[in-house]
Amino acid sequence: MKWLLNLTATICYLNLSAAEEVRLLDLEPNEAENIIEQQDQTLNYAPKIESNVPAVRLIGQVPHEVLEDIYLAKQYHGQDGLGGYLYGYQIPDISKNERKKASGDLKGSYNYINGAGQEIKVEYWDNGNGFHQSDNIPQILPQQIEESPEVKAAKDAFLKRWQEEAERNSHPIESPFNGKGQYVSGPLTIQEQQTTQLFGQQFQGAASAQQKIFAQPQQQNNEDNFKEDEGKYVPEESEESTGPPKGFFYKFDYPVGIITQDKGRALNVGKDGDLRNVYEQNKQRFERQLENGGGKSDSRYFIAKK
Repeated sequence: MKWLLNLTATICYLNLSAAEEVRLLDLEPNEAENIIEQQDQTLNYAPKIESNVPAVRLIGQVPHEVLEDIYLAKQYHGQDGLGGYLYGYQIPDISKNERKKASGDLKGSYNYINGAGQEIKVEYWDNGNGFHQSDNIPQILPQQIEESPEVKAAKDAFLKRWQEEAERNSHPIESPFNGKGQYVSGPLTIQEQQTTQLFGQQFQGAASAQQKIFAQPQQQNNEDNFKEDEGKYVPEESEESTGPPKGFFYKFDYPVGIITQDKGRALNVGKDGDLRNVYEQNKQRFERQLENGGGKSDSRYFIAKK
């Protein structure tokens, strides 16, 4: 089963004459940069263009007849091909833009409405000496909680051990070696340490000689391979040149609906319902509703079921 959403009178009722769409590709870097610089980067929320527009929406898996407020959202993005860019968007409760220049300087800002209905404003920038931010986000300070006896005992034990280690580390440590690099005291006597050191030197000498014998053929192979390709990169035939850098810029407006009222389950016309007929029936119902001053008669809408 698949439900086809019918927007009913939404298409007829929306006036999107203010909608704008721009798509520019393969721009020269200086041209793309000029277009980016000309853009208005003021933070504004998407404006509302229609109220109480009837529509059918899936809520869960059930089609409901709803009323929506329609907002004209905006999105834009541009790059100059040299590392600089601009992007941003505006929806009913969030607005953001970010601009970065080819030099690396970055600046951005965004506004939004939090769950408490407060408008949060944030500005951030990076001009080469680190990331910075300025905002009006409410500061949440930690609450003072009374410590339990167990927690207090654990903290006291930790601080006591900390002080003991700090006191021990404040004194110089006597070296365990003598002037010849041998342990003054330990599991081996001085004579045993000298014997072990002599054996280690003999073992290292034998291992070094063996390593040289095995390394000669491998070294010769590496030299032959280096002479063969000489470290040059040879591109494959399928590879294409990327050419000079190019930029682009696009922006477009689009409607966003926010449900303001759920009027209940939409009427179902059955498997034989034709989408065109459903649209005509809903249009007639909507027109009669307007004639009756928005009364409840014929206020529900049909949806086609496939």
